[in-house]
Amino acid sequence: MNPIALLDYAGVAVFAATGALAASRKQLDIIGFLFLASITGIGGGTLRDVILNLPVFWVANSGYVLICAVVAVLVFFSAHRFESRYKLLLWLDAVGLAAFSVMGAAKGLAIT
Repeated sequence: MNPIALLDYAGVAVFAATGALAASRKQLDIIGFLFLASITGIGGGTLRDVILNLPVFWVANSGYVLICAVVAVLVFFSAHRFESRYKLLLWLDAVGLAAFSVMGAAKGLAIT
């Protein structure tokens, strides 16, 4: 597996953890955790692919959904440990957002 793919999976995991922590703060059940983790983990890329009229990336590679589900379950059972590191998670989320924005723009330019 190449380093870009690893960073892609890590970014999805960080985004999913952020969504799962939001579910924790609202005291949702496991389904709420799974839903919010998936929306934040793969939602942006899904929207990008729909706008660009491309096949949605997680349909071809279900590993992304699996990562979101695993992170949601981990945070569901250990949210109290992640809450203390929420500021670090927000910084990682911001770095991931910047990187995914550049990657999304590159993908859009590549298909034109």
